[in-house]
Amino acid sequence: MEIKPGEAGRMDIPLGKETVFTHNKPVTYQVATSGGSLIEVELPGGVEFKVTSAGDIKSITVNIFDSQNGPIEIV
Repeated sequence: MEIKPGEAGRMDIPLGKETVFTHNKPVTYQVATSGGSLIEVELPGGVEFKVTSAGDIKSITVNIFDSQNGPIEIV
């Protein structure tokens, strides 16, 4: 599955196998568990997010943030 900046996508992960997510833009991961917990993690670009499911993770939603193009004014 390809998720572009400004988009969100839902990803299922295999049972018992480590899955590594890496993006070059800031990203938010939302991990939904079968018990109803929702874990949200915000990471800068280039940082690995490693997950191994033991059967209690239902899905992972990924939201990639688009960075501004061009110069940025600093006040």
